Amino acid sequence: MSQVIKKEANIEQVSGTKERTFLSFKWKITSLSSLILLAVVLLFCSVSYLGLITNFDNQRDIEYQRYSREINSLIERLSRGLRQQAETIPYLDGMTEALLTNDKDKINEIFEQHWTLLHFHNGVEFVRFYNASNELTADWGVAEPNHSDDEIILEWVRQVNQDEVPINPLLCRKSCIQLTVAPLLIEGKTRGIAVIGISLADALLAFRRISGAEIGLLLHDSNQTTNTLYIEPWDIYIAAFTNKNESYEILKHAATMFSSMDALREIIQINWKNNYHQIKLFPLQSVNADEAHLVVISDVTSVVNNIHESIWTIALIGLLGLVISEFLLFGIFTRLLSRLKDVSYTLPLLSSGHFEDFRFSLAQTKKKQLFRDEIDMLYDAAVKLSIQLEDLEHKVSSRTKLLIEQKDTLSKERDFVANLLDTAQVIVLTQNAHGKIISMNAYGEMLTFYSEKELQDTPFLNILVSDYDSQDLSVHLDEINRGLRDQLRHEAITHCKDGTTRHVAWLHSRLSWNSTDDPSILSVGLDVTEYKRVEGHLAWLADHDPLTNLYNRRRFSEELEQAISRSDRYQHAGALLFFDLDRFKYINDTSGHQAGDALLRMVAGMLLRTIRSDDISGRLGGDEFAVILPEISTGGAIEVAKKILTHLNETQLTINSRTHKVSASVGIAIFPEHGENVHDLLAAADLAMYQAKDTGRNAWYLFSNEDRSRERVQTLVYWKEKIEYALLHDSFILYLQPIMDIQTHEIKHYEVLLRMLDSDGSILSPAGFISAAEHTGLIHSIDHLVLRKAITQAAKINQSGKHKISFSINLSAHAFNDPELLPIIKQELISH
Repeated sequence: MSQVIKKEANIEQVSGTKERTFLSFKWKITSLSSLILLAVVLLFCSVSYLGLITNFDNQRDIEYQRYSREINSLIERLSRGLRQQAETIPYLDGMTEALLTNDKDKINEIFEQHWTLLHFHNGVEFVRFYNASNELTADWGVAEPNHSDDEIILEWVRQVNQDEVPINPLLCRKSCIQLTVAPLLIEGKTRGIAVIGISLADALLAFRRISGAEIGLLLHDSNQTTNTLYIEPWDIYIAAFTNKNESYEILKHAATMFSSMDALREIIQINWKNNYHQIKLFPLQSVNADEAHLVVISDVTSVVNNIHESIWTIALIGLLGLVISEFLLFGIFTRLLSRLKDVSYTLPLLSSGHFEDFRFSLAQTKKKQLFRDEIDMLYDAAVKLSIQLEDLEHKVSSRTKLLIEQKDTLSKERDFVANLLDTAQVIVLTQNAHGKIISMNAYGEMLTFYSEKELQDTPFLNILVSDYDSQDLSVHLDEINRGLRDQLRHEAITHCKDGTTRHVAWLHSRLSWNSTDDPSILSVGLDVTEYKRVEGHLAWLADHDPLTNLYNRRRFSEELEQAISRSDRYQHAGALLFFDLDRFKYINDTSGHQAGDALLRMVAGMLLRTIRSDDISGRLGGDEFAVILPEISTGGAIEVAKKILTHLNETQLTINSRTHKVSASVGIAIFPEHGENVHDLLAAADLAMYQAKDTGRNAWYLFSNEDRSRERVQTLVYWKEKIEYALLHDSFILYLQPIMDIQTHEIKHYEVLLRMLDSDGSILSPAGFISAAEHTGLIHSIDHLVLRKAITQAAKINQSGKHKISFSINLSAHAFNDPELLPIIKQELISH
């Protein structure tokens, strides 16, 4: 009896208390499952709500970015319209003469006729005219009567008078006026300044029509009228607003919630009269930039209400599912736990070692089931428990061995990942939350010559070359740390330990971290140094001739255009030398293209040694070269041309025991005297070059007043382009004029006539292009073409055996000076 009491005492000591309130297992399971399901419902509602809000915020960010672009576009459109109106002022009837004579009365009289149309139709607020001495000539409309504003406008007028470039400032006082300060150009020279102002009201209304949002203009000007709406907490006046009264009330409500207007620089959302509104501030870039802002108010009530309704619907559905699930769980567990209770009442026999009684009691309480379940398995497991206790130690040891094997597998996987990072041909490093390097792979050590230990605890930005983007990069990396963005791509010059640098393309990705010492950012860098080198070489090829390293035609034309512009602005004359090599084709044909290439390189080198450092040379194609001589007189240009001819005469090319002497024909054109644009100047120099060829080659020729006929130049250029196109695309065709023998009445002889097939299909006679071909030196190419075609056609007809014919071929008088003509005739006759 004492032993039984002692055992009960031990049991009570293990249980902790003598009597505890009993709570059925089914109620515990039901309560716990209810809490879990309720937590799941709440979590799902929270996640859904956060997802909808995040998506809503992202869409609004995109929308306000679009608003910003639309505002800038509308203001730019106003500026462009004002500039166009300013450009038309000198073309008004009589205005040119009035501006040239600075006749204020005449200017007032002429422009007064157009002021009403500009004011009422185009919305122009005011117009002012200033002369070249920055003096006010005339004005219309009502400008801001503010002396400081007049000084500002006058300063802009001085700037435009000096730079001759229009500007589009924005001036805000009681309202915002978009200004255009533009030069009045007459014959390419500034004869005065026009200042035109227009209110931003039309732009605000246009924005309202496009976006559907309310927009207003806020000013800090203390000189506003008493009728202007005022928001006291922000010390701001509403100069203009769409839907003014309601918008004013919304802003007043926002001012009670946000003491500083700077809060509106980010998107804020308020609830006003059960409606949700979002407000965003857009600063204006005006003279007094801190005094003027645009504010946009968007009604987002329907979207917010939809989000709330969606969340309530999700919550109600979740709660309904929770109630139904609880009822089902309670019914299921009631039946199952009644069987489990029988097992629990029998288990104390097992703990006391009465294994036979335990098995007998289980057999008595076990009920027959149609399908076996876990409780049946519990019955069987309890019966076998005494036997399985003997095997327990063996099973524990087996499980321990299995855990060891799993640990070895995980260790191998970890080593594989480490080796993979070390063998990857990219830099892989990790940073902590403070942007300091934690680890770096072996490839990174090899590329930068830094060891991982040397870079540990070093800020990542310290290994990059500082530039103007460094501050932005620091901000973006901080955004990754704070979870505001997941990835960042950029390129940067990276320091190496040996003093060299590498161009690396970096990809930064956010890692989950728990403490400031854990990795926060994974940075992967790809070395693109070689790619950048190739890219730079391709950019060089876009502007240069790869054979001679001189500028190509495109870049040379750009440089010539800039030189003409500088010459016009600073009133300094310049010169253009245009020349090609005499008998270059003969050198190519007799000694090969390698000889021609070598000759071109020699000429390019000679040019660079002959001209000044500020002069610009280029190869325009084939054997054509050109030189720009800025700030030089006519005599100086002629001396440079003579020097080039002298150095060319001293140049000799020896190939395969054959020596070729070099000469050229140089055309000289002075700008802006002989041309005010690239096309006219090149045409004049080209014409002068052919005039030099006509004088006997190896000479120079200055474009003279007798050659100034624009029609003549344009005609020569027009036909030269057509002839070159026809030679390239085989558009020359031969007509055969039959010649009859009067005695026999037979036709066995033909005269070969030349025609050109135009791009529109029409046939052009030689009367139009032969003269231009002779003048431009292309006549030799036409002679050669006619010879080859005629001989080939005669051979084809005679070889057929049906007819025996002969041709008469007309050649130009220049053929007698063509050293290539006789070799071509011999070669063609031999070939056919």
